[in-house]
Amino acid sequence: MFFHSINKTLSLSLLHPHMAPELFRLVDDNRAYLSQWLGWVVHTTSPADSAGFIRQSLHDHAEGRRLICGIHDHQQGRARLVGTVSFNEIMPATGRASLGYWLGARWQGRGLMTQACQAMVQLAFEHYDLQKVQISAATGNTRSRAICERLGARLEGVVTRAESVNGVVHDHAVYGLARDNHP
Repeated sequence: MFFHSINKTLSLSLLHPHMAPELFRLVDDNRAYLSQWLGWVVHTTSPADSAGFIRQSLHDHAEGRRLICGIHDHQQGRARLVGTVSFNEIMPATGRASLGYWLGARWQGRGLMTQACQAMVQLAFEHYDLQKVQISAATGNTRSRAICERLGARLEGVVTRAESVNGVVHDHAVYGLARDNHP
């Protein structure tokens, strides 16, 4: 089981089936916000949907294709799931991984996601021996784009009409972090 302690109050772990009810509650509590940017939210209608997602993510992890981690806040005496950060795709043949993330609105603005993404970038370069981490964010998603900039990612371009989320077509800003340029 993958577990990574970032600091005393923040950790990452591989999602596990017992987390399905908590993951569903987090998605459900943030449904309106998340639905603006993430197309899968509308398909998450029960804890069983979250359990199926976790089972698939564990299968994909075992095959080396993805790594989906829960972000856990350890304040107030217990670990609370507050979001996810993931390599949505790991591509050893090209030495690249695509990084994705989301955080419950209540935990935003505290630097948690930046720290979680920094840990994942380090993992990409040191554990997976990859050469590049790529992040794609809707051009209008200023919070997500700010994380890319705090990570030191370089804007590589904009893909127009990249994704339709609940009937809204988004352009995507594509950012890259190269191992050679990373401290």
